[in-house]
Amino acid sequence: MRPVLIAAVAFLAFNAIQPASAAEMPAPPPRRPVQYTPPPPPPPIFSWTGFYIGGNGGGGSAHDNFNLTGTSVVGTFGNSGSFDYGGGILGGQIGFNYEFGPSHWVIGVEGDGDWARLQGTSSACSTFTGGAFAGLPAGCATNNVSLNNFETVRGRVGYAFDTGSYTFPSVLVYATGGGAWANSSGGSTTTCLGILCPGTSLGPFTGGGASFHDSLSGWTAGAGFEWAFFQHWTARFEYLHLGFNNVSTNYTTTAVFATGPLTGNTHISSNIGVDVVRFGVNYLFNWY
Repeated sequence: MRPVLIAAVAFLAFNAIQPASAAEMPAPPPRRPVQYTPPPPPPPIFSWTGFYIGGNGGGGSAHDNFNLTGTSVVGTFGNSGSFDYGGGILGGQIGFNYEFGPSHWVIGVEGDGDWARLQGTSSACSTFTGGAFAGLPAGCATNNVSLNNFETVRGRVGYAFDTGSYTFPSVLVYATGGGAWANSSGGSTTTCLGILCPGTSLGPFTGGGASFHDSLSGWTAGAGFEWAFFQHWTARFEYLHLGFNNVSTNYTTTAVFATGPLTGNTHISSNIGVDVVRFGVNYLFNWY
């Protein structure tokens, strides 16, 4: 009986102290709620639709095919040839694009104006085409020409390639064409007169200088690509060819000999082609 009594007493004592031990244990810390971090928002869909304004700079070269005819008291004279000249350009542009949604085709219109410093010099000799000295040298002159500025109004059509990048969202490849206008100026200086040219003038003379200023109108066509960096800024590389046909230039030169003045009236008809390569940056007021 004694072992049984001891076991019963131990059982009662153990159960008596359990609540006290449980009461003395610290409560478990509260469970922290799970923090939910939403994914970053997708970048806005880039669109080329909107107005834009920007600046450009680069260089160009011109090729001038000319035909010269003239008259003087001695007879008619003429010559033909070509020469090249070039230089830098700097200007700005403004335009509007419209992108056809999911198809990514883009159309637009743009106007630009560039200051130009395309300059060159040529020297040539004329031959009498009529009169007593027909077929003999008439004289030589040095001409300088400068294309001072040009403007274009063009349509654009292209295709936009989306990149999926926020900082580099789209690339536009396009063709362009329209009308072109320009202003040129220059001068002619007579360096030799008479049938002994280009070696020696027929008698001493002075003078023989003239200046001219022409307004040109024609056409332009070209292509380029433009890439968007961030949502409102774009950069471009562009090539344009400008064509000005049948440009008419008229001036009068007077050379003074010991025996008196000799006046010549000169007409030049030119076909001028200008090739332009330029870089540009635009700010696009686009919407998405």
